[in-house]
Amino acid sequence: MKNIASSKTSDINPELSGHAHAVYPGLDSRDFHAQETVARSQKRFRYAFLTSPDSVAIIRARGRTYTDVNEMFTLFLGYTKEDIVGKTFTQVAVWQKPEEQKELLSSIMKRGPVINQETRFIDADGVVKTGLLSVMSMPLNQELHYVLAIRNIDALRKVEEALEKSEARYRELFNNMSSGVAVFETINAGRDFVFIDFNHAAERIEKLKKEDLLGRNFVEVIPSAEKYGLPDVFRRVLKTGKPEYHPVAIYKDGVLQIWKENYVYRLPSGEIVDVYDDITERKHAEAKLLMYQEKLQSLASELSLVEERERRAIATDLHDQIGQTLSVIKMRCFELRDNLKEPNLLQQIDDIRELVKQTIQDTRTLTFELSPPVLYELGLVAAIDWLAEQFQHNHNLKCTVETDKKAKPLSQDIEIVLFRSVRELLINIVKHAGANKVKITIRVNKKNLRIRVTDDGIGFSPETKVTRAYKDQQFGLFNITERIRHLGGRLEMDSQRGKGTMITLVAPLKSSEKG
Repeated sequence: MKNIASSKTSDINPELSGHAHAVYPGLDSRDFHAQETVARSQKRFRYAFLTSPDSVAIIRARGRTYTDVNEMFTLFLGYTKEDIVGKTFTQVAVWQKPEEQKELLSSIMKRGPVINQETRFIDADGVVKTGLLSVMSMPLNQELHYVLAIRNIDALRKVEEALEKSEARYRELFNNMSSGVAVFETINAGRDFVFIDFNHAAERIEKLKKEDLLGRNFVEVIPSAEKYGLPDVFRRVLKTGKPEYHPVAIYKDGVLQIWKENYVYRLPSGEIVDVYDDITERKHAEAKLLMYQEKLQSLASELSLVEERERRAIATDLHDQIGQTLSVIKMRCFELRDNLKEPNLLQQIDDIRELVKQTIQDTRTLTFELSPPVLYELGLVAAIDWLAEQFQHNHNLKCTVETDKKAKPLSQDIEIVLFRSVRELLINIVKHAGANKVKITIRVNKKNLRIRVTDDGIGFSPETKVTRAYKDQQFGLFNITERIRHLGGRLEMDSQRGKGTMITLVAPLKSSEKG
């Protein structure tokens, strides 16, 4: 039985140096069990030694020679096991500072174990490596040894350096953003929020110092935030994880005092971030610009109406003065011809009469071009009928006009703008649409008049190539839109590439006055 026990013990409990550990006969049962316990302990130690992720070496105190190293030790320092085992501690010169290596084992005897001491080593290729060194003494096989363990922290250092650089970049970006940024930690089960970060722009906007805010409740610092719903936004974003845009506008006596735009989102770690801008000055500037634009639009519309009145005045002068004078000249030519006998003079007077006739026709045409009398004498529908006939005759464009025959009370200014707008649309169709047919419908819809101009031309879309002709067409539509809008109307447009264009002019009817 003793021989069998001795054999088993030798198989499972080899010495770390590789020699078998003998169990001698003559031991009593207590000694035998103690021996087995030691064997199991050494087996566990051996397993841990071989599989450790750290670099581990065993050094015999007597002679200070290496008796064993694990695979991680050889990989870390670049030496083979044969290069190390059997040599003294100082012969394997792997410390960057040799004096530290010389004093290490002696200091352990005086001061005790070394735990996680950051140390720099030099491997077989001369590369400096950093590790956390731990050394302790312990008995192995009834002899004192040193167990030396090195944890490679080069990768950790690189990660830490990368994190430090990333943190520095984040901090630089955070503090130099033009937008204010406040970061909050949630407390009281997400009901309240306390400041944990605040950038320079936020300090400037709020006129508060970061050090005065950190750790304080958001609503306590800015009580008005509750009134404008910002904490509720924080709670929703915390719950749903979906970012939200939340503008806050504060007015006093109808005047804008503050306008802030908040973009709130939740970090993966659970903090709430509010990125915001004080755009009060921009809103004031936009309001001024809008006011100037409205004034310019109003001025442009007024100028257009003034121009139309001038056109009418000129047309009236042409008709009443020049037209009548030419008619008198034509009559005098007839009278003069009756008193002439010579063929040469008769021919000359006939030529003069033809020139006067042509001048009268040109004057009449110019009068209609400037301000068609039909618009003022017969109204908008009759004027559009006349306009359609002119375009059909002059441009070979089939034009049809449909009306619902209902009364269409309009102010004279609106009639003028609608007539000029329809004329501009027909000119656009002739120049750009390549259409063969145009249909104009005029209908009353509740309190508005709707004039729809539909063509069968090439149409256009937002993707249409922006040519000069296209820009001219768009500018014409812009002019029409602004003139109608100034008078309380609007322009509606529907067009598709290859499917023609439909443009509707909507204008308010004149309200009937009840006495």
